[in-house]
This record gives sequence, C-alpha cells and structure tokens, in this order.
Amino acid sequence: MPLGDSITAGLGSTTGAGYRLPLWNRIAAQSRYRVDYVGSQQAGAVPDPDHEGHRGWQITQIRAEIDGWLATAQPQYVLLHIGINDLAWGADPNAAADQLVGLVDEIQARQPGVTIILMGLIPTSAGLQTQVAAYNARARTIMRPHFYYVDAPALTTSEMVDELHPNDSGYQRIGDVLYTALNRAEVARQRAGTSP
Repeated sequence: MPLGDSITAGLGSTTGAGYRLPLWNRIAAQSRYRVDYVGSQQAGAVPDPDHEGHRGWQITQIRAEIDGWLATAQPQYVLLHIGINDLAWGADPNAAADQLVGLVDEIQARQPGVTIILMGLIPTSAGLQTQVAAYNARARTIMRPHFYYVDAPALTTSEMVDELHPNDSGYQRIGDVLYTALNRAEVARQRAGTSP
C-alpha cells in the first residue's frame, strides 16, 4: 500500500504515477517476488495504479481513515511518506512526528505483521529544511518490529517541479530508495519464513 499525500499520488510527474512507476519497473525487472499495489485510489500510467495517496492531506487525516483502508486492502507492506503538509501549514515538527508515531502504531495494531517502510521527508524542501530535519530526526528514532526508516534523497531544484513536489527525475530517485528498502525488508521476511 503506497500511503501518503500528493507525492504518493504522483503530483508533478508526467505519468501521474510519481515514484510508483519507477518502483514498479524495478520490481518487474527481478523475479524473486511480485508486488500488487493496493488502495482505494487509482491514478497514473502504471500497470497497477492502486494507491492511498491523498493530495494535501496531513497525518491526522490519514489516521482517521487508515482502519478502513487496511481492513479492505489487507496489505503486507505499507510504503509510508507523510508529514510535509503538516510542516508547510506551520505544525511543530516534534508534534507532527508524535502524530506520525501514533499513525505507525495504529497501522501495526490494525494490521498485525504488516511491514512499514517509512521514507523521511525530502530534506531539501524549499523553506522547510529546518523543520524537515527536526521531523526526520524524530522519525529515525522510531523502533518497532517490521519497521524500516529510510532517508529521502536530497533532491536538487532540477529534480523538483515546485517547492514540495519532485519531477520525473526526482521520483526516479525516490523509487530507487524505496526499491532498496523493499528488497531489504523482503529478504528479512523470507529469512524469517513469513513471506506468502
């Protein structure tokens, strides 16, 4: 389940799929495992357009809906990227990070055994670098079973379409980061004997 805000939805990419297309392509090029994206939303020129990317949403809005999405989709993995809208609207980074922890705990309580891959916020988001750094620092301290934190790439202005959203090149780098993290998590799951 790709879960988050407009970056998950793919805003700014020419395909409308954002990182979900380069991630799909990387997965399709290997044969160790297959992926089925799940979610109530569909968007983008990608073979499997399902996702839970909601433009403009903040952490509390995602948490308010997550129980129903999980019950319907039953994901094995959640690719989580959320929080930039909270910071852009002036939220305290530590308070937003506390809300993130609550969301992570809610997901794991409602979907036991799910693996969460949390990608931090893009550290070069214009005008929000200090807030993002504080938020990411707190997010890195989350310690839960089946939980992985990965840093977002430090995208350059040439990899962004505006202050918050990547272009195709930026989304490619995000897809690569998530592919590496997904591989790591799936290797651990297979070694533990919990893969389907």
